[in-house]
Amino acid sequence: VPISIDTRNAAVAKAAIEAGADIVNDVSGGTHDPEMLSTVASLQVPMVLMHMRGNPKTMQSMAEYGDVVSEVASSLLERSRDAERAGIPRWMQILDPGIGFAKDFD
Repeated sequence: VPISIDTRNAAVAKAAIEAGADIVNDVSGGTHDPEMLSTVASLQVPMVLMHMRGNPKTMQSMAEYGDVVSEVASSLLERSRDAERAGIPRWMQILDPGIGFAKDFD
């Protein structure tokens, strides 16, 4: 059974993978810690790149979109390209639209 570590911090991700976790799940999509993408690339493990606006404290106040589907898709594509440039191949990326993170029912 694969184990995922949920963190925005590269040092925590590295320690967890070295301790036996299999996947890094970053709710910031690799934007919180500037070392995250390169760290995950060096670890050669899959990474979940989630879409979220703001941070956990501010995200719910940032839930207005013109077209939520296209805006989230565009943002995730940008994160995927950044991850690929950092050395994480596309087949090692999992894109998560972050339902509930800076999104509401409207």
